Amino acid sequence: MLFTKVARAAAIGAVALFAAAACGDGGTTQTSTKTGSPKATTDDAQIDLVALRRNAIETAYPQFKDFENQKSFAGQSVKSEVDDGDYYFAYMVLGSGLPIAQATCFRVDRVGRVFETGVFPDPVDSYAGYRDVNPRNCRGIK
Repeated sequence: MLFTKVARAAAIGAVALFAAAACGDGGTTQTSTKTGSPKATTDDAQIDLVALRRNAIETAYPQFKDFENQKSFAGQSVKSEVDDGDYYFAYMVLGSGLPIAQATCFRVDRVGRVFETGVFPDPVDSYAGYRDVNPRNCRGIK
């Protein structure tokens, strides 16, 4: 009985610790990588959490593994944002006449579950004039 209570308390503590680590600073953070060169605006711990979340996406969707180094005409990049423990990613194929030819967006929650949130361009929308993609909803930004 005592062992069960101790084990349960340890498990709850481990989950709380993991959740606190996953939450980061609770604010919004942006990171971006372009053609393999990381450009981070956060500390090393945040970069490690972003790498873990990207690994979850690339495990669930193997076609996005080593995305920045895949061959494409104008290059590829990954944009990410963090908000309240959820991580949002836009895997973007860059264009030559258009800044972004296409993108696929994902959300990775605190537990590490991966959700595809959309694709760009939306088939019912013209993507002319968009200069960027919002990783949270995969909509173009003018």
